[in-house]
Amino acid sequence: MERYVSTDLQPPNRSLRSTIEKSKAARGLLKTVGVLAVSMVMSDGILTPAQPVLGAVQVLKVVKPDISNQTIIGTSCGILVVLFLVQPLGTSKLASSFAPTVITWLGFNAGFGIYNLTMFDHSVLKAFSPVFAIKFFIRNKTQGWRMLGGVLLAFTGVEALFADLGAFSRRAIQLSWMCYTFPCLLLAYSGQAAYISVHRAAYANPFFNAVPPGMLYPSLIVAVLAAIVASQAIITATFQVRL
Repeated sequence: MERYVSTDLQPPNRSLRSTIEKSKAARGLLKTVGVLAVSMVMSDGILTPAQPVLGAVQVLKVVKPDISNQTIIGTSCGILVVLFLVQPLGTSKLASSFAPTVITWLGFNAGFGIYNLTMFDHSVLKAFSPVFAIKFFIRNKTQGWRMLGGVLLAFTGVEALFADLGAFSRRAIQLSWMCYTFPCLLLAYSGQAAYISVHRAAYANPFFNAVPPGMLYPSLIVAVLAAIVASQAIITATFQVRL
């Protein structure tokens, strides 16, 4: 808002904004895209929260296989109702409560990743080379692009980043992502790949199957809490769009 009022923008951005403001067609296109985007976010805010919460609660079957589906669905619905009820408390209060959970969750992921890389197959780090991705697409062609859809969950949640932009500066988000979140996620996925390369059947539930000995219950608790936080993020984003 300060940059908008003071027009303190980079020259290319200032020039682009001026061009758009002078073009009736450009303004109309932006309005149309904006309405469609807001509609999609609103629908995402209804559907997305249910997915991580239900998925996290379903993991209770790992420790109690005989738990009923009715119990899982009822527990998930109860958590979702509470999440919407606490929304009026405000973003700052929610962030102060949820931030430690996210930090702990990412720390668990990084620690588990390092453990699995050390214990099983550190050679999976070769996957950081784009050469293997190029060879994969050359080898599988069109089917390879379809298979790429299977990694969608690796980057879902990006749609809620604009909610963070409404509460934090761009530099704060860049630093938190590049210095902590992104490295933790890379270690997590690399560690799971290392574990699966030795235990092929673990792909069905890679995170919990790759948990180090004695850490199943702590990781289960943190995973459920992290799923609640993830749901709250898109709910907050939806409320900000509505306002």
